[in-house]
Amino acid sequence: MSHTTLAPSALSPARAAELAALAAGHAQRFPWYRDLLLRRGALGSGILSDLPVLGTDALSAHYYTADHAHLPDASVYHTSGTSGGRRKRILYSPADDDAYVAQRRELFGAFTQSVPPGAVAVADLGTGHAAASARRVFLELGFTAYDIDFTRPVDEHVTRLNAWRPDVFFTMPMILDRLLQARPGLDIRPRKVMVVGDVAPPAWRAHVAERFGVQPQDILDVFGSIEIGAIAYSCAQTGLYHFHDHIVPEIVPVERLARLTVHDQVPSCQEGSGALLLTSLARRYFPAVRYVTGDAITGLRRIHHDGREVFAFERIDGRLAGDFKHGERISNHDLAQIMAEVFPSRPFEAADDDGLVIRVVADTVGDDQLAAVRSAVDRLAPDVAQMIASGLVGPVRVTAVPPDGLRSGHAKRRLDLKEG
Repeated sequence: MSHTTLAPSALSPARAAELAALAAGHAQRFPWYRDLLLRRGALGSGILSDLPVLGTDALSAHYYTADHAHLPDASVYHTSGTSGGRRKRILYSPADDDAYVAQRRELFGAFTQSVPPGAVAVADLGTGHAAASARRVFLELGFTAYDIDFTRPVDEHVTRLNAWRPDVFFTMPMILDRLLQARPGLDIRPRKVMVVGDVAPPAWRAHVAERFGVQPQDILDVFGSIEIGAIAYSCAQTGLYHFHDHIVPEIVPVERLARLTVHDQVPSCQEGSGALLLTSLARRYFPAVRYVTGDAITGLRRIHHDGREVFAFERIDGRLAGDFKHGERISNHDLAQIMAEVFPSRPFEAADDDGLVIRVVADTVGDDQLAAVRSAVDRLAPDVAQMIASGLVGPVRVTAVPPDGLRSGHAKRRLDLKEG
């Protein structure tokens, strides 16, 4: 591997100054965040451990459902999963949009440099910021760009892809799995494939490469979120995921995640494995400072690679809290609500096994119970329902397990890891 691991260190003075300016800007835009900093005596601080950790509770109370009328130039994106019956609203400033497109353009441009200008690039994604921005990124790279409306039936996706025959294809692992299973079959030979939104481990990427007759290094796994934007990407040279330069990552022990509040003094840790916190130095209309992503990662470290210092990690282990992805998002709140309605007082867990699988402690799962779970998912996560109706993702599955059959070992503790 062409990298050298570095000893851990504090942020550089330049990065500390950027962090202080970032926190001060968020304090000006979001009065509730200013109050948090003032209570901690951290206004103006460029030390990560001085700043509050922002999780779902604080953001649900102050950001996700606020109208933000004082930010009239914002673009608004909604998550498909809800919490408390209301979809989360995520704001992007024009500068946020431009920064995101620049980050994607730089990454995709380097990845597709062997593909000539004018070649066909297609985005087949769900909803949200990545889907809304993909065509702009491709056009700015000089490609002939198309995208596919996720509400269209899966056979229409296949028909359009077979007609366009993209050289560059940007999609989600769950959608691509569905497309490869469709009949009549997908008949395309993209030279470069980028995927985002679900865990895409090396074995999966190797299988996709073989299916399309390319090398594993021609499959790029992109890590992002609607809150942060571009986060990280797989590097074929090092075998690691590299964070984008605007990201300052930290980890905290997984067992501590559920107890974290904005009042805790949380030391900054930038090596090891655990629950991921992210700070984005490029975001303006989302307070992305020590944001709790709900992801678990392994092997966070700093490395030297190709003459640059970068943060990197080994793999994404899965989701620990918050939203679950089944094509689009279903919130933990909604999953708990659904299971309380259909399987009251029954311990359960949710996992990623090529889609959402809910394991519940029960003797059997009846047809009426399965229908009730699926109906509730349709009601509470309409974008997921549309993707299921279109055939882009399969139906939610519910299986019965004995009391000792839960992998997480605790009632209603969700650990969303890839099966197998």
